[in-house]
Amino acid sequence: MLARLCDRYLVVGLVSGRALADVDRMVPVPGLTRGGNHGLEVALPGGDAEVVPEAQAHARAMRAFVAAHPPSVLGPHGVWLEDKGVSVSLHHREAPDQAGAEAFLAGPVAGAAVSAGLRVRHGRMVVEVLPDVDVDKGTVVRQIIQVCGARTALYVGDDRTDMDAWRALHDLQTIGVLDHAHCVVADQPEVESAVRAAADVAVSGTGGVLRLLHQLAS
Repeated sequence: MLARLCDRYLVVGLVSGRALADVDRMVPVPGLTRGGNHGLEVALPGGDAEVVPEAQAHARAMRAFVAAHPPSVLGPHGVWLEDKGVSVSLHHREAPDQAGAEAFLAGPVAGAAVSAGLRVRHGRMVVEVLPDVDVDKGTVVRQIIQVCGARTALYVGDDRTDMDAWRALHDLQTIGVLDHAHCVVADQPEVESAVRAAADVAVSGTGGVLRLLHQLAS
């Protein structure tokens, strides 16, 4: 379906919190524009994948943070670390004591990250540690639109970090860069109310997203 959309529309992109290498492995569709690590990695139309230059200065601090949080430190709290190179995600979805895991992440773990000059961001059942640079899913969406010259854009998401992309689309519409901006939430029970409220329209979960893509392709 994504391949069909790439043939039909000016640009089709995936913007993910996952590392760009994982995005490419999971969705090997030629012609896709991609953003990984919440915009820290970008592969714009016609360009090569690259890390945002400002993030490079934090590489040593990020490696030190990973080394200081091995499974022996995180495991007892039901937390596991996903190393995405330029950033890390600390997952606690499977923690038996959710309140305890959240307190552990919000306290000593977040404190260690901030002390190292890194940024902490909270998502759904995950805490992310990133370089302290002004980059998010919204900045990569702006880049894509500015490069390709689109006048209408649609973005589908289901998490807090997708709200940055929706905000970027609305801002671009306000200043006249876009004629139309469509912010769609893939709604399901675990979607936060603030995320649901930030979207223009809702579809029902991943099944609803697939039906939307079919409509766009036809």
